[in-house]
This record gives sequence, C-alpha cells and structure tokens, in this order.
Amino acid sequence: MIVKTSDDVNLHVEREGTGMPCLYLHGGPGYWSKSFQHLAGDLLHKDLKLVYLDQRGCGRSDLAENEDYTLDRLLLDLEEVRLELQIKEWYVMGHSFGALLAMNYALKYPNAVKGIILSNGTLHMKESFAHQIQKGRELLGLEHDSINIEEYRIPDLVDTFFSTVMQLMEENLFYKLQYQSIADKEKMDEIDAQLDTQPDFQQHIFSSEEYFQDFKKLTPLIAKPVLVLSGKYDHAIGPDHQEGFDFRDAIYQPLDSGHHPYLDCPEEFKKAVIGFVKASK
Repeated sequence: MIVKTSDDVNLHVEREGTGMPCLYLHGGPGYWSKSFQHLAGDLLHKDLKLVYLDQRGCGRSDLAENEDYTLDRLLLDLEEVRLELQIKEWYVMGHSFGALLAMNYALKYPNAVKGIILSNGTLHMKESFAHQIQKGRELLGLEHDSINIEEYRIPDLVDTFFSTVMQLMEENLFYKLQYQSIADKEKMDEIDAQLDTQPDFQQHIFSSEEYFQDFKKLTPLIAKPVLVLSGKYDHAIGPDHQEGFDFRDAIYQPLDSGHHPYLDCPEEFKKAVIGFVKASK
C-alpha cells in the first residue's frame, strides 16, 4: 500500500502477520525493507504484525521533491504511517541506521511505542564509520591505528570511509564487513537485484551533522523496554558498539552473526525477538 505524507511523499508500506504491531526500519542509509521481509518474515509473522516501510527516498518509496530528509521529518513519516494504519501502540525495530530512527522516534512519540528492538544498530555513525575504516585497513593489510573520531570533520571521515570501501571492493573484500561468507552476500544480492538505489537520501545523511551526533548520550532518556541485539562478527557497526548504551530497561543479546542475524542465525534471532515481546507485554 501507499501512505502519502503531509508533504506529499508516497511511502511504500506492507503489512504481514498477526499479533502486536511492529514497525520495521531498515538500514543503509538508503536501503529497503524487502530483504528483511523475505528472510525474517516467516520467523516473526505468527507473533507480530510486521509493518514494513521503505523510508522516503529509499527502495520503493518516492524521493522527497522538497529534499526534506531531516531527522524530524523522517520521524514524522513514521508517526503519519501509524496514524494512517490506525495503530494505537507498536513495537519499533531498527536495523543498522534504522536503530537511530527507532530510538529517536521513541523519544519524540513515547506514547506510541510499546518497546524498542535494536538489531545490529548504530547510535553513533562516526564511531561505526571509524570501525569500518579500521577493519577495512586490517583486511587490506594496511596500517590501522585507532582513529580519533573527534579529530575528523564529517566530510573527511566520509571521504576516508568511501576510499577504504573502494579499495575493499577492488580486492573483493568489502563483504567481510557485513557477512561471514560470500555465499551469504550472494543470498542477499539475489533479493536486492530489483533494488533501484537513489543517491539523494544517502547523500543527505552522509553530509549532515545532524545524523552524526552521538545518540548514545540519549539512551538514559528512554523509559521503554529495549532489546539490543549485536553481532559478534559485525564489522559494519562494530561488535562492541553497544557497550556505550545506557538504557534504563534493556536486554543485551550478542548473537553468533555478522551484520544480518536473521540471515546468519535465524532461530537465535527469532527466539530473542519473540522472547522480548512476550516478556514486555
């Protein structure tokens, strides 16, 4: 279905499953929800009514003609989807970049949120970028002294990140930041074959000081129950990234996975998510 926002952007939304509603927020930034729906849907649909959203400017949703990709606008999109679907309260699940949206949505619209599920999520993109650069240099056999992110201007950090990514891709090593095997990457690539990537959204995010804030500092403000899933081999976010979180009421569950636990260890992922939902009802 299509949900038209108050500033006339058509958002692609799909719903599947039964039980408590749960909004899924994909990562990227600039990705889509289809791969998660394909790989994790059957795991969760008996217990959760999943709402799959492609964020504005991403996947099957429209670009914003007004080029409004601010954090407040993205959060308002989520709230307008909830109101359009007539959902009183839902869980919000954010993967990767989507975790940043999920937590900020819960801060801005607390009465709409039953609980938060952060799956391999970043709440400090500068830190996650620095980890990818360091791990990338290690894979390339280059020097990889620790990076002081406070010394980096965002444009310089982004340029260094993309330079490292290009070198990794030339050596067919980039997949190692997210996947444990090339076969896992190929499974995801098959699903993503129809993804028409538009650069506008990602370019805005990667050039915006707003999104590179340290959102870890806001975690003590969250009063809702939180499930934090992390991957022991996730070098897109950093396997220890969650150590700086300070939620009031949180369960921390490291999984034997890379960046996509619903691909690497689906039963572990299902058990953690459904267990959290049942415990927080």
